[in-house]
Parts: sequence; structure tokens; C-alpha cells
Amino acid sequence: MGSEQIVRRGAVVAELRARIAAIEQGNVDRGGAVSLGLPVLDAALPEGGLARGAVHEATGAAAGGFAAMVAGRLEGPVLWCVDADARADLYGPGLEVFGLHPARVIVVHCQGRTDLLWAMEEGLRTPVLAAVIGEPPGTVGLTASRRLQLAAEAGQVLGIVLNPDGAGRFTASALESRWRVDPAPAGDVTRPRWKIALERCRGGAQGLYWMVERNEETGDFAVVAAPADRPVAAAVS
Repeated sequence: MGSEQIVRRGAVVAELRARIAAIEQGNVDRGGAVSLGLPVLDAALPEGGLARGAVHEATGAAAGGFAAMVAGRLEGPVLWCVDADARADLYGPGLEVFGLHPARVIVVHCQGRTDLLWAMEEGLRTPVLAAVIGEPPGTVGLTASRRLQLAAEAGQVLGIVLNPDGAGRFTASALESRWRVDPAPAGDVTRPRWKIALERCRGGAQGLYWMVERNEETGDFAVVAAPADRPVAAAVS
């Protein structure tokens, strides 16, 4: 790593620390796992919710909404790492729909995959953060996923890798769980639906899916009466 890159990364870390300190409100609650707000989904996970101090993967067209929903159930700053060449700024009102106020989100625009994964690792080692969400280009393989997982364990921060197109589905990974979240047809436009599949989970159930519906007025999710309890083929990890 060149001296200029070291200096630039040092400046990024210093800026992030300052921004985190500016928006932090109290201590982040580290008790237990993070509930998804749906008992039937929580029951499928070994800790009764998404494990903290671990990194999870979300794929599918609604993966970003799922990540925002999870982060919205936490308290404290959220670090969201994006590839500067891959997407525009996050849409604040869209985040707020899922309970994640834009004022809590620190967006880091990274130049390429290497810098993005580095930023995620640094964030995951920072205990004051509630969550770290990242959108790395390409597949996160075994080595990169192990590094992320170790960083999350060190900081006891929840991480989510966004992989909307599902690339690398059959690639070995050290991530804690893998979800696929896609929009589903809804009978009522005010109650949009997602099909949520738990494709793999370390030490827990996998190959399950649920159809869930969101009440636009209250923001609550509910499992709907759909063929959602039938298992689907589990992804190879």
C-alpha cells in the first residue's frame, strides 16, 4: 500500500469517527440478537433473531429495503458503504419508510471493491456503530467474508452485505446467514408484499421462505396466509 493511500485512508477513518461522535445518541444496546419483528422468522434463527457480531448477506430486488428494515430496528449510527461508480446517493425518504432515519446514516462512497471491503471492516470493528451495510461489487468469497466476520466479532456490530443480483450463490462463504428478498404481487397496493427466503444459516434452519406484507399506514410487517411454509431448495454454501 502506497503512502498516499495510507494517508487517504487515515483521513477517512478520522472523518468517520468525527461524524459518528456527532450523531451518536447514548450507548447502542448490545443485548441479544436483532428481532426481525416477525416471530416465525425469528424462530428459524438459532439466536431468535439476526445475530449481532456477525455479517449476513441479503440478495434479491428488495434486499436494500430488507437491510434498511433491520437497521431501523436498531439504535445508533449506521455506516452504509457504496461503490462510487455503481450507484447514486441513497434515497433518504425510502430509508425512512423502513424506519431508518437518514440522519442516522453515514454514507461512504468508495473507489472500488478493495476500498469498500476495507471500509466495512473498519466500521465493523467500531463498537459505537449499530450496523454496517455494504454493497461490494462482485462476489464476496471465503477469504473476504472471513475478514468481515472477524471484524464484526471484534466490534460486536451487525453487518449486512448487499448482493441484489445474487452473484456467487454457490461460492463458499463464512457469513452467518444468506437471505433472498424479492417483491411479490399484492392484492392491495397499500400493503406491498415481499417473498423472504432464508437460503442458508449457520447452525439454524435453511431453505425456508415466507410471504410477508407491509402495512403502509403503520409500517408493520405480517406473515400472510400464502404457501409460505413449504421448504425451497437450500443454496449451497
